[in-house]
Amino acid sequence: MVTMRDVAKVAGVSLGVVSRIVNQDPTLRVTEKTKKHVEKVVKELGYIPSKHAGHQVAVIMAFNEKRIITDPYFSELLNQIHYFCQKSTLRVSMTLWAANKLDLNCLQDYHGVIIIGPFTTSFITSIKKIVNCVVVIDDNTNIDQINQIKSDFNLVTIKILNDFKAVGRKRITFVGGDIEKINSSGKSWNNLVDVRLETYSQWMHKHALSPDIVNVGLTVEDGRKAGEYLINRRRNDEYNFPNAIIALNDLIARGIIDIFSENNIKVPNDVCIVGFDNLPITELKHPTITSVKIPIGDVANAAIRLLRDQINQTLTGVNIVTVPSKIISRESFKKIN
Repeated sequence: MVTMRDVAKVAGVSLGVVSRIVNQDPTLRVTEKTKKHVEKVVKELGYIPSKHAGHQVAVIMAFNEKRIITDPYFSELLNQIHYFCQKSTLRVSMTLWAANKLDLNCLQDYHGVIIIGPFTTSFITSIKKIVNCVVVIDDNTNIDQINQIKSDFNLVTIKILNDFKAVGRKRITFVGGDIEKINSSGKSWNNLVDVRLETYSQWMHKHALSPDIVNVGLTVEDGRKAGEYLINRRRNDEYNFPNAIIALNDLIARGIIDIFSENNIKVPNDVCIVGFDNLPITELKHPTITSVKIPIGDVANAAIRLLRDQINQTLTGVNIVTVPSKIISRESFKKIN
């Protein structure tokens, strides 16, 4: 019998990509040529997806489809979840988006749910009442009796700040965007303080330094806006300009660096910058961006293992798994060892 793994091998793509094409995931970031090629291989090999193969899993995203398409991190996370589901005889057969009003009754026939991103506690506990096996992937969610996957963002943020301080960079700005919890109606419910921002604020106060927080958004264009704002401050007072910046993601970091370069502000000589996610955009042009690499495959694998063990009733207690990240040093800040 032809399997999805056979299709992936012949088509020369990952198992996750095949799974998302077969399941008609509209947020998959592949070319139309690749999609048609995989569909052709599916037809030629005679692969027939079984709606009853393995345990049925739903993925619920705290973002809309546009965010997934434009954010390479979450797109790859979905790929990896599909990949490890297939290896574990689980099957992602539905993806729900927070931008839509969610009818949780549609989850009644599912064996497990993976929740990605910040949702309200009431929303997550409502899901738990319908589907007993739940895993949450989010660094800003803390709910009793729920299995969770997190990154070590607090520790890595402290390391970045300590390294800035070690080379005399104490005018440190944090650039990010608002993070919102989502409820079952797809509406935002209070802004969250990201764990990296919270860690930054605490560290700055501990070292008798004034926090400088710039909230914009999460895109390259938002990064450019943040850079322009900081440049305008510099024109009025050069000491009101940072010599180090932590950006919430690499897209923001790229936008900041680009606008700085256009205004003859040297990175890293004038200002050091570190981003998060280690996206390909970090190496597209100079100066390249020092970034925190989150092992997406490890995050997805840990989530699927937790979900599988819950479904198989082999999991003991409630587990919170912290996946260690790694700082990849590049031109925007080379001190980190």
